Amino acid sequence: MKTNLAYSTSLVLLILIIFSGCHSNSNPDKKDTVTKTTTTNTIVTQIAPKQNIAEDSILLTNLVKNLYKWHATRKLKYDGFRPIKVNPADTLFKAIDLEENQKAINELKTTGLFADDFLKDYRNIAVRMDKELRDGSSLWVEGDLPTFNDDVDEWCNCQDEPVDDYWSIIKLKDISINGNHAQFKWTWGDNFAYDVKAVNENSNWKISYLQGFDMKAYNWGWWKENKN
Repeated sequence: MKTNLAYSTSLVLLILIIFSGCHSNSNPDKKDTVTKTTTTNTIVTQIAPKQNIAEDSILLTNLVKNLYKWHATRKLKYDGFRPIKVNPADTLFKAIDLEENQKAINELKTTGLFADDFLKDYRNIAVRMDKELRDGSSLWVEGDLPTFNDDVDEWCNCQDEPVDDYWSIIKLKDISINGNHAQFKWTWGDNFAYDVKAVNENSNWKISYLQGFDMKAYNWGWWKENKN
């Protein structure tokens, strides 16, 4: 009887040891799996590798300053939105010179300051102006402003600058960087701010959006809606 009891006890102990060993072996695998999953999720959901925000802020500030120094001192050789008439004696402009717009785009591209997204916007705006002048949605009387524009400079949404070399006092604020894309505002003070976006192409920041060249910033169709 004692022999059978001892045998049964030994058998139970052996089963417990085997079960304990299997349980112990399974835990590291489970823990290892969780660790790998967590690491993978971190990589997937991470917006971008760690960036030197201070360094990028300096580069973006220099980009904006160079942009406005160029705009103020060099100017475009070609008018990207030059209006044209059907007949020289007409008092109304009826189209936009899209060939000259393309020349302006080529000139903008050679500066190295602008990304393709901005150049596309620049073209799309000219095409929309041309369409609206041709179909009568907008009106442009010689000597007056077109009905789709306000009396401001699109490059700054302003009429006057505080100083001649205003680009030298420009500062950036509300900078947000997501991978190769950045958005921010620039200001020269006086509660003035202007929205900009930039993209990093081949380790160089370039302007991809300027607030004054947003398609939604224009008064499209105003003449057609208000002429009566």
